[in-house]
Amino acid sequence: MLVTGVLVFVFIGYWALGLVVDVAVDYLSDEQEASLLTEFDIDWGFGEESMPDEQAKLQDLVDAFKPCLSLPYPITVSLVESDMVNAMAVPGGKMVVFSGLLDSLSSTNGLMFILAHELGHFKNRDHLRLMGRGIVLSILATLAFGGDSGISDILASTINLRTAKYSQTRESQADKTALHALQCHFGHVGGATELFESLKSQEEESDFEMLHYFDTHPELQQRIDDLDHLSQELGFSQEKTQELITQ
Repeated sequence: MLVTGVLVFVFIGYWALGLVVDVAVDYLSDEQEASLLTEFDIDWGFGEESMPDEQAKLQDLVDAFKPCLSLPYPITVSLVESDMVNAMAVPGGKMVVFSGLLDSLSSTNGLMFILAHELGHFKNRDHLRLMGRGIVLSILATLAFGGDSGISDILASTINLRTAKYSQTRESQADKTALHALQCHFGHVGGATELFESLKSQEEESDFEMLHYFDTHPELQQRIDDLDHLSQELGFSQEKTQELITQ
């Protein structure tokens, strides 16, 4: 009964403080956010940056979104050689792109949608929300069970499953932001679903379906359908895409 009571306390505390984090992030001014992020100089352990020419091209693509996405600080791109098909926004105004992402795309439009998606996380301050919730979880788990307790790890995993839907909502919002940015830059949204269609094809070929209920990203087909529906709703056309310029 004691353990159950502590767990209930932690879950309620995490839920309540998570809401506080969201409100606090929304009330941060652009100047306060920029000042806060200058305090972060963390080695995230992603590996060595490589391919300077390709990295410079990625930086140019990100900078090209400045007229379409108002951000209070510049975003610096780091290209890391890895088979991972991923990109991410991290505190400190840094976007990490893994080279496996470039290998999975065939058009500049498709690549720019993913870059705009990560910029959407910065614009929506999702990196601050997740960082704040991570700090809250760490503090609550340490207070309840001690920092070195294996129960703390189990608790963290359990709460992460509970917050998967929250992360999926933030991912969907970043997709919408990226779609508007793509329309702003190109005048159409061709290539917006390119990566998701490619991953969906790989998923079907491998006969393996991800457990998206526990995944932090929405199901691939759902993302494709949502983007197609939103494009039609907003009157955005899907025109021919451009060859991938980073190759």
